[in-house]
Amino acid sequence: MARFRPSLIPFLLGFLPLGATAVPARAQQTPAIQVNEVGANPGALAQADPTKPDLNQVGVNPGNPNLVGVNPGNPNPNQVGVNPGNQAQATPAPNQVEARPAPSGAASTEATDVPSLQPPIALGELAGKPIVRIDVVAVGDRWQSASPVTSVELGEPLSLDAARRAMRELLASGNFARASAEASLMPDGAALRIVVVPRRRIATIQLTGSALDRQDTLRAAGVSEDGDITATTLAGIGPRVRAFYAEHGYPAAAVMVRAVDTDDPSAIVLALNIEAGAPRVVSQRVFVVAPRADRELGALKDSYPLGAGARVDEPALADADREMTDLLRRSGFHYARVSHRLLAVGPNNYLYVYLEPGARIVPAFDGNRAFDDDALEAALGLGETTETKPSDLTDKLRSFYVARGFLDAEVTASLGGRPEDPVRYLTFTVRENEQVRVTKRVFPCLTGALSADDLGREIESFLEEDLPGEVFTLPDPRGVADLFGPTRGAGGRARPVELIPAMTYVPETYDRALKHVRDLYFSKGYLNASIGPVSVIRATCSRRSPPGACIPEPVAERVTAQCRTDALGLPLPEPPVPAALTCRPDPARHIACAPEVTLRIPVHPGPQTQLYDLAFEGNKGFCGQAGLSERDRTTCAEERPFSERWLSDIADLELGQPLSTLALDAARLRILDAYRDLGYAFAEVRAAIEPSPDRTRARARFIVSERDRVIVTGIVVKGAVRTDEQLILRRVLLREGAPFRQGQARLSEERIATLGPFSSVSIALEDPDIPQKNKRVIIHVVEQLPQYLNPAIGFSTGEGVRFAFEYGHRNIGGLAVGLTMRVQLSYLFEFMVVDPAARRHYQDLNDADQLERRNTISVTLPDIGLGPLVSLSLSGVDVRDNQLDFGFTKDALIPALTYRPRRAVTAQLAFSTELNKVDFFGESDAGKREILNQLRMPEGRTIALAQRVDASWDTRDTPFAATRGFLLSGGVEHVDAFDVFDSVGDTTSFPESHFLRFTGRVSGYIPLARRSGLTLALSLSGGYIQPLVTNSGTYPDRLFFLGGVDSLRSHLAESLYPEDGIEEARKVLPEGATLSTDDIPRGGTVMVNPRAELRVPLTDLLQLGLFLDAGNLWIRARNVNLDPRLLRYGLGAGLRVNTPIGPLAFDYGLNLAPRDELDEIDGALHFSVGLF
Repeated sequence: MARFRPSLIPFLLGFLPLGATAVPARAQQTPAIQVNEVGANPGALAQADPTKPDLNQVGVNPGNPNLVGVNPGNPNPNQVGVNPGNQAQATPAPNQVEARPAPSGAASTEATDVPSLQPPIALGELAGKPIVRIDVVAVGDRWQSASPVTSVELGEPLSLDAARRAMRELLASGNFARASAEASLMPDGAALRIVVVPRRRIATIQLTGSALDRQDTLRAAGVSEDGDITATTLAGIGPRVRAFYAEHGYPAAAVMVRAVDTDDPSAIVLALNIEAGAPRVVSQRVFVVAPRADRELGALKDSYPLGAGARVDEPALADADREMTDLLRRSGFHYARVSHRLLAVGPNNYLYVYLEPGARIVPAFDGNRAFDDDALEAALGLGETTETKPSDLTDKLRSFYVARGFLDAEVTASLGGRPEDPVRYLTFTVRENEQVRVTKRVFPCLTGALSADDLGREIESFLEEDLPGEVFTLPDPRGVADLFGPTRGAGGRARPVELIPAMTYVPETYDRALKHVRDLYFSKGYLNASIGPVSVIRATCSRRSPPGACIPEPVAERVTAQCRTDALGLPLPEPPVPAALTCRPDPARHIACAPEVTLRIPVHPGPQTQLYDLAFEGNKGFCGQAGLSERDRTTCAEERPFSERWLSDIADLELGQPLSTLALDAARLRILDAYRDLGYAFAEVRAAIEPSPDRTRARARFIVSERDRVIVTGIVVKGAVRTDEQLILRRVLLREGAPFRQGQARLSEERIATLGPFSSVSIALEDPDIPQKNKRVIIHVVEQLPQYLNPAIGFSTGEGVRFAFEYGHRNIGGLAVGLTMRVQLSYLFEFMVVDPAARRHYQDLNDADQLERRNTISVTLPDIGLGPLVSLSLSGVDVRDNQLDFGFTKDALIPALTYRPRRAVTAQLAFSTELNKVDFFGESDAGKREILNQLRMPEGRTIALAQRVDASWDTRDTPFAATRGFLLSGGVEHVDAFDVFDSVGDTTSFPESHFLRFTGRVSGYIPLARRSGLTLALSLSGGYIQPLVTNSGTYPDRLFFLGGVDSLRSHLAESLYPEDGIEEARKVLPEGATLSTDDIPRGGTVMVNPRAELRVPLTDLLQLGLFLDAGNLWIRARNVNLDPRLLRYGLGAGLRVNTPIGPLAFDYGLNLAPRDELDEIDGALHFSVGLF
């Protein structure tokens, strides 16, 4: 072998220039092929000494140090290699950037310089030699086992391609982070040596004994679940964690790191056992501050967050310094600085906090007349910001004045005192000048679909949103004094400042508004519209003007609209307004300007572009590919996706209509969603407009970049600490080996969210920013606390004071089984019962019956074997409820099946077994008993068996105060009730009840103004009870009632008498008998209730409601008359206070037609939480 030593030529195969190694993109995936992937070590390049080989280098020939070998841990910068995915090219690709070497001794100034590819080292005499041995050598002391190479056979000629195939095979297994190749001459051929760096995937991390946050600890360790780890990184975890703990106050922390193998050879469990030890704590905190400054600080210095007993945590101390600095600056010490120093003396640690507050800056104002000092100080916001430079504060004050119409306001700041003074005054000198009003807007060259009024409304919507206004305006006291005050000696009166956003000019707000107007024209097909700029036309006041008035100086110049176009007919910008027409006040030159201005806003729409053609590029799709699934074959046969006709139908753009940029972008998004629903998760769609020369027609072209169809290779659940993962996975529509469809992902999110234990659910691809054909799906859930206890107190005019206590468990056994127990008690004070008859009845009740209750216990099973859309709930209910005419007690057991295919769609089938007791109030004389029998209203104890089917479709944005969307709901209930207790004896002619109860509601919410929040709410409710046998009665708890916040606000809760109540009662009583309201029970078998409400936002906190409620009840279906003139109407208004739990509503409804024979009240006041 000695004679072969000089000719032993180890060389590098499979690397790019300057020692870059081939690294797979992800475990268990084929490495990405990058022709121009490079790596460099500029620092080592200047220090390379070929005569002194690195002792740790693998493959170095000691006998010939000039030969180049491989060092996987520290590549030699002089090595040249090849990316194993691609054959090295001697000439760069056309789009390749070739980096030129810098002159000797010159440093490169380009941080992103890319070295040029060089040809691989020639194999020389090794080229073509048969490979007699293939060795795979693992670097490090972990995971040494390596599978043999099968893609290269013994006896095969040695070549660069053979080395690449060997490395590519090893990297494709996912068990190695890097690979390099060497070759050496053997007596009978060549030996190929593959040096690999093993890696493993971290399946899970077990962290025990951690005294610090888990995520922060793992971030410091540089590891994460599903991340990669090598022997080198494994060895560095312990030192990094110890350093992290030492920095946070645990200097004696001990860390033990273990990598535990699993059944999967490519995965490990990383166990980190941390013994934090005794923390280093602050023994004493000492403030170092000058005596004069200490007096100004006072107790403020005690706000420093950390003190004696706190852990010596350097990052926390640095944060405390920053927080204290911000606090001092917000408290007036604009130049404050805070720092700290730790001094360890034996076992004691002394924290010295150096406070350098500087002078306390006190704002002062001079010259302000329209606004007081408090308003200006609030405008500065000194207690909320750390931006305290005088120039910044001056800009804030000027912006404050300009937003309120003082366009000519001037503000200057001067800082008094000396730097060493403890208090210095920052004086703002204000020259307010007169308030400026916009009295007119002109739009030269305006043509097309929008009028000047339309543009004015669009602009004013921005002004109302950005600028301050007043809900209530105070009258001018001078006018009040002239009308009602004394005629002499009244003195002067200050004129209040009127804030009218529509008459205020703020350049920044107008710029935003004009951008919106420009977009509005683009959306209507005016793609070349020229909008703006705004020019201010303002008269100069004559020097002969009397005090407080302005006589405009005559101006010879005039401005006229030119409305010029270029050779293609496209609009050109208007020339600027002459300077003589724009006055700028200058007190030094005695130039005063008029307080009224006219804004000139050129609007030249230009030609309107019509859409005459659609074109598509890049729409290839998968229908021509082999191996399609049955679903894909069906889709291709029936829908013919990716064709121009299919894309045109999805785009849904009508030819011959104006080309709207908004509609074009919406069409682009629809095409993109269609592609993503077919599995093209990384598809991109661009829209381009190809106009005709005169811009009157245009073709819309959609350029599709499909990329690979993404196939799901696995589904991983993250965040499910307490919940069974299989329960979550059963609700996922995505499947391994199938395309990732966006629609299925969103629907799966909704299904998982209906389980209940999660506050948020998201489904996305792993590494969503990296396009790749095969991807894992990550389901990330955030669990709520499993148990909760919720005491509550409430009040309403219908129920009085209400107390509630609720306990719930959202996730029993990790199966999302929910348990809810709720106790609710309410008490209505007698003075709150306005109806005289109801008050008499209420006074006769004992205390136990006056206390209403609703106690429930329910168990919800989200998965009962009928699929993820069906759940089962079992509820027990105990209710005591007092109506105006009767008291009702119910004990019921209610199982219910719920089907929820979409978040907005719900259907339910419920079965109810009830023990009911109904007692009518007052004395039950023979007359009233006969009325109740004839009106089919039984009383007593019954057992009821009921089955109910409900369905709803709810698209409201919020159920408590909807501003958009709609609600459709309906239900039918079948009831069989039996008086098995013979509780009423022979007093009733129908001991059994059999009927159907139909209910329905339609509600819609229409936003009338997008920015202001003005909303019109409409609702129509109805109900009907159909007896199934002739002698069937309807128990009062199943009747329909009107009155109260939920129906007719002109009446008290459930107090409306049926329209035919008097007539039906008189038919029963003998002729001449006296009929009182006590004899007429409330409630009916037919009900209709239309409602309308206009919701007007006043401020962020307050809202005004104007409503019109209508409706009526009938006892007999034959008496129903839906003539609008026969409905009962309630007109009223209300004030709503927005709160986190919903709006608090105070409504008063006026009864437009009180019925004297029924002693109806003129109106009713209501309080409630939430709106219909």
